[in-house]
Amino acid sequence: MKLSYIGERGLIRQLTSFLEIGDDAACIKDKDGFLVLTTDMIYEKTHVLPGMSYRDIGRFIVNVNASDVAAMGGKPLAFLLSCGLPDIEIKDFEELARAVDLECKRLGMQYAGGDTKQTDELTLAGFCIGRVKKPVLRSGAKAGDVVAVTGTLGSASIGTEVLLKKRDTKGFRSVIEKAMRPEARVKEGMILEKYATSMTDLSDGLAVGLHNISAASGAGLKISLEKIPIDPKGREFAETYRMDVTEKALYGGGDYELLFTVPRKDYSKAAALVGATEIGVVSGKSVSLITEGKESFLENRGFEHFRQKR
Repeated sequence: MKLSYIGERGLIRQLTSFLEIGDDAACIKDKDGFLVLTTDMIYEKTHVLPGMSYRDIGRFIVNVNASDVAAMGGKPLAFLLSCGLPDIEIKDFEELARAVDLECKRLGMQYAGGDTKQTDELTLAGFCIGRVKKPVLRSGAKAGDVVAVTGTLGSASIGTEVLLKKRDTKGFRSVIEKAMRPEARVKEGMILEKYATSMTDLSDGLAVGLHNISAASGAGLKISLEKIPIDPKGREFAETYRMDVTEKALYGGGDYELLFTVPRKDYSKAAALVGATEIGVVSGKSVSLITEGKESFLENRGFEHFRQKR
């Protein structure tokens, strides 16, 4: 049986039979709280979009790792990067490494080193360590909690499709930026550590994030389609190229926003601090989508490695 048969999420379920995993990052208790540990990698053929510079790639690998720490409510402290490199120009490697250093400094952590090896394709594996007093897990959602997201959704997936199909992007730079230069919501995650009952990032899409919280919390989530925040430019771009903006917002992925639940009494304050939008409520036993007053089961699908090859 090949990995493509079960997909990335099936592979993770296999690992949970003997490993204590299931959140965006691992947490290890120490005397002052918890260390937050995560690793994420990018591979040239699956992650590097047309037009991305080495500076963009350096920014990208830092943010995809920092996003996992943010999803636990943690503060990033240090970053390590292992580089699998083809025989690229020295100036290109320097551009990548300097971008990593600058992005680490922007996020308040140290670029602490790593490793280099020669490979046929550019492959970067990041490792980020952070700290949090009490991690926000996926498993804390309670009945009656508000379900909310930071920022807007769909633009990253829309921008990615346009770039891959080499369409004209004139006038839609902000949408392309979401695809090429995601920013981890570190400050927002640190604030939400005080309010959120559960949290995850949306790198694989809103639907996947909702199902991850639902499964971990043993609770249902009811989401209102019309409440899902979509950037007007993203909507306009999608309409220009006849893309389903709802499909992109629910299943596209790549937004690196935060999905969280919070008690109703705390929602207004938390939302004002992080720029969040209420999209639903914790209720029932499954994940459902309410569209024009009609409720239906929301499919658990989004970006998934290995599955894409079937």
